[in-house]
Amino acid sequence: MNKIKVLPAQEALKIAAGEVVERPASVVKEIIENSIDAEATQISLFINNAGKDLIRIVDNGCGMSEADAKLCFAIHSTSKIFSLNDIENIQSFGFRGEALASISSISKVTLVTKEENDNSNLGIKLEYIDGKIHKQEEVSCPVGTEIIIKDLFYNTPVRKKFLKRDETEWNQILNIFHAFCLSNLSIHFKLYHDDKLILNAPSVQNVKERTSQIWGHNFAQNLIELTINKDPKIKIYGYISTHNFWRYNRNYVFCFVNNRFIKNKELSSALIKGYLNVLPPARFPAAFLFLELENNLVDINVHPRKEEVKFVKPATVELMLQRSVTQTLENNLSKQLENSRQNNIQNKTQEYANAKISTDPIFFEQNTQAKNISTETTEFLPNFFTKNNFNQNNLNTNIQKVLDQKEIAPAYLNQENLNNINKDISIYSNNSINTQAQENFKIIGQLFKTYILIEKENNFILIDQHAAHERILYEKYLKNFEQKVGIKLLFPEIINLSDDKLEIILQEKEFFKKQGIELELFGQNQIAIKTSPPKLQGNSIKEIIFEAIAFIEENEKLDQDTFRKKFNEHVHSHLACKMAIKAGDLLTFQQMYQLIQDLQKVNNRFICVHGRPTTWSINELEIEKKFQRK
Repeated sequence: MNKIKVLPAQEALKIAAGEVVERPASVVKEIIENSIDAEATQISLFINNAGKDLIRIVDNGCGMSEADAKLCFAIHSTSKIFSLNDIENIQSFGFRGEALASISSISKVTLVTKEENDNSNLGIKLEYIDGKIHKQEEVSCPVGTEIIIKDLFYNTPVRKKFLKRDETEWNQILNIFHAFCLSNLSIHFKLYHDDKLILNAPSVQNVKERTSQIWGHNFAQNLIELTINKDPKIKIYGYISTHNFWRYNRNYVFCFVNNRFIKNKELSSALIKGYLNVLPPARFPAAFLFLELENNLVDINVHPRKEEVKFVKPATVELMLQRSVTQTLENNLSKQLENSRQNNIQNKTQEYANAKISTDPIFFEQNTQAKNISTETTEFLPNFFTKNNFNQNNLNTNIQKVLDQKEIAPAYLNQENLNNINKDISIYSNNSINTQAQENFKIIGQLFKTYILIEKENNFILIDQHAAHERILYEKYLKNFEQKVGIKLLFPEIINLSDDKLEIILQEKEFFKKQGIELELFGQNQIAIKTSPPKLQGNSIKEIIFEAIAFIEENEKLDQDTFRKKFNEHVHSHLACKMAIKAGDLLTFQQMYQLIQDLQKVNNRFICVHGRPTTWSINELEIEKKFQRK
């Protein structure tokens, strides 16, 4: 008996469909490309249940005759090419004739179309089930094409099982729809989700105007035009974000090759290299990059869904892009500095013009030194606070002598400040020195308001106060599973979000409430933050929310248990970072001592949650070697 069998044509088509139709967004991509190839100027897309129940597209393109309407669902039927050589000069999106055949084999499809030069008032309506015509009739319809796709993967349950959450699938559709809007400026696009109009984008003149339609005016205002390279064979143009505007993931990077939306890690890396030392860590630019190359320099037929391309000279393209991005950022910054300089000159000129020369004599105050003396009275105190030379009575006597000197302004060290100093001295003398003796270490002081310096045995140790406090807070978050109480904000923080991001964050409402961040829906596309953990306010709250959304979007493929664990760690690490002591914060000796004590009690105390070291140590022998004592 033969073991090898030839699969039935319909079963083979269902299997092959997986190469073209991976998810609802794949279907959306194929049918929009068909509408654009049909020279439509208006395209409306209707989505229900993230495309799982319904995908419907209506365009005003050239339409099809009855014969073409029947033939378009046949495998490898195409009007774009007739031989392999034609691919080198292809200008259309589709050309292999696989999409509609694959879609009709795994869904229930209805096609309504009318040809442009058809004199009759009737078009053709075809209903396909399992890739076969189920019903055919003439109907009254406008010129163009309407395709209705229902119950995607209804006959391939295994593939349907691997679809992601509705929010994830919807985000994929939204991303591909935005790409078509950006690359086809002359087309009026409309997008509906569950019978609600999500985006209405009439035709525009340039990409910047299109970004304003999609993401808002403020987003578009932070884009600058990319400096166009001068290579005749490779043209790179578009828009990128300024140096002080960034996103929390790579979802705002769109690359187009010969007007075809593609995904290319090398191009994304070249873009990021152009922003080297410009953006903060874990932040990404927004970019809309268009590359135009001669057809013989790029292969668009290397991916089943035509999502990737292959360059003949990839290194050349990447280097050109990187240089264009760097040059654009430098030019923009130079322009800003020049504008600032010109404004300063104009302001100074105006001041001199308005100034009046006084004929009155000028008198100087005798205590001019007081104006330059820091009001941080405790800043000089650590120099005296050691076990050997500490004497509270002597210090009080010296301070009183200083007060008696008339050349020092009384505002610097008045009686109230003296009382504060005495209080600090008392705390230090009663607690810090005694406990330091017990712990066998001595706090030397604070360096650059960032590092705590301590001496322990034969070692000189520096502690990064922010990294150390971050680790302490993170460990406390992990151990404390109880609900944390937030501080009620006098004025709730309002955050604007798109529909998809609003849906994502509202699903985690209870989780954030347990972290002390209470949020609720506030108007259309807005959430209001009503409570916040201590020391976490303003922009820090917004960053936590945006970072959480970005994390959810990027980790959609994880299983639920792994996702929940990583999401907890992600949010807790960012909360710890935002709430920790910052570099530049002045600490008292008591605060420094408490920080060191807490650090010694936690796990992984030698690194912060981002992997940076919390401490750095050098022993006495190394120091002596540097001074050539040994």
